[in-house]
Formats: sequence, C-alpha cells, structure tokens
Amino acid sequence: MNNTSETIQDSFEVQYLLFESSNNIYGINILKINEILKPVEVTRLPNAEDFVLGVMNLRGNIVPVFDIKKILKDEYTEITNTTRIIVCNVNQKLFGLLVDKVLEVVILKANEIEGEEVKSFSNDYVEGIGKSKNKFFLIFNLPLLLRQNEIENQETKILEKIEELEI
Repeated sequence: MNNTSETIQDSFEVQYLLFESSNNIYGINILKINEILKPVEVTRLPNAEDFVLGVMNLRGNIVPVFDIKKILKDEYTEITNTTRIIVCNVNQKLFGLLVDKVLEVVILKANEIEGEEVKSFSNDYVEGIGKSKNKFFLIFNLPLLLRQNEIENQETKILEKIEELEI
C-alpha cells in the first residue's frame, strides 16, 4: 500500500509558468498566478524598498509591483516589448512581479522535480529544479522569495503612503 501511495504522489502533476529574468529561467506554480499583464504605469512610493517599483490599480485593487531582477540580482529590469507583470496571489494578497519575458507553461510530475538539496543553498527560496525541453529552471517558493513579512510590512507602508498622497 505504501508503494501505491508513493506512485500516486509521484504521478501528481503540477503546472508551472516559466519566465526569464537575467537570462535565467524560473518557474512559478500556476495556481499562484492570477494574470499576466503588459507593463503598466505604476505610482512610485517615496522611501519604499528599492525592489518595490510602486503600486498599480488593477480593477480597483491597489497592487504592489516588485522587480524580480532587483530582488535576485540587484539590477533593474529594462522595459521591452517582452516585459510582463505576473500578478500573483499568496495568502490572499495580490502582488505583481516584473519579469523580462514569459516563456510557457509546463507540466511536471512530482517525481520529475529534483534538487531538494539546493533548498539549503538558496534560503529555501527554491522549491526544486524542473526540466523542460532540456532546459533546467528554478521553481520558486513565492512566500519565501518575497519574504511574506516584508510584503505585509510594505503593504501597510503602501497604504499609509497612499493616504498621505491622497491617491
């Protein structure tokens, strides 16, 4: 029976959205993604962390937008015709990730995800390593990548700044 449950778990499929940033390929569980947008104008916030580009209005919701390249490599993403904002939902909180390019959606079985040992090297930001079409990609653990506590603190600061600016 134990072998059967392992087989069922190993055959469980997960879809990942692959995107590119700084010539590296990353993946996010598609269930954590609300939508993908072309870059929009954001309202800059004074004294915000440097990875916070600002906030955008998404159908009446104020959504903070973060530059993934600034978080990972301390460089800003250049806006091009392929740049996108991936709107994610983690713990009922929306935020946008600015990325160089959205590539594709891939489906992986649980037993096709490797790299458990890399978690300790990446402060648990990486859930694993996937492989698609002979290319490896890092699978992000979004809550840890974005340091959920910082997002909550930023959200509070953002709301305070919005009240100050009377947006």
